[in-house]
Amino acid sequence: MEGEGRPATAAEELSERRARTLGGILMAAMHIVGQEGTAGLSMSALAARAGVSRQTLYNYYPDVDAVLSGMVELGDAGTAGLAAQLADEPDARAALTLFVASAVESVRSGHPSLSALTAALPAELRTTMQAHEDRAEGIVVDLLRRGMAEGVFRADLDPDLDGRILHRAAFAGAELARHEDVDPERLGERLSTDLLRVVESGAGRRTRR
Repeated sequence: MEGEGRPATAAEELSERRARTLGGILMAAMHIVGQEGTAGLSMSALAARAGVSRQTLYNYYPDVDAVLSGMVELGDAGTAGLAAQLADEPDARAALTLFVASAVESVRSGHPSLSALTAALPAELRTTMQAHEDRAEGIVVDLLRRGMAEGVFRADLDPDLDGRILHRAAFAGAELARHEDVDPERLGERLSTDLLRVVESGAGRRTRR
């Protein structure tokens, strides 16, 4: 490929460094809200957690509200990436298993729950957060429709309602991953099995391996 192996330009290195710093700031904010709630999120606490100076932090975000908005944008990017991963799975059951594993990993990594993050937002950002939550739940809505079309999920499901219920059930179960004595891999397997049992058709159970 043309240009392969060429040294990065100064502008490219600066862009990559800024992206790493931005990602580190947002992940630190996620961890603070996940562990301490919104009361623990201040610019000084965030700078210390992210390992940057307050001046560097202010170069990216002018205040806590802007940080919270950035967290929503990061969540949207993660939702889009997960949707692409699920589409690559061979069938709806495998996609549901991957979705549950992703939920467990998100919680294990210290990400705050959607309800905790929503409570943290100022009024003008709650509508934005609700739109993000709708998109996140829409992944499972689409997944149920796919499984019904494949004949492996029950034909009597209501994807719009049951998809949202399933999404919330997955994250509610994944909250156990915050406990240090819980094996996240085993939790994901158990949670996937339980949720599949709820949505699978008889044909789906017969063909599962």
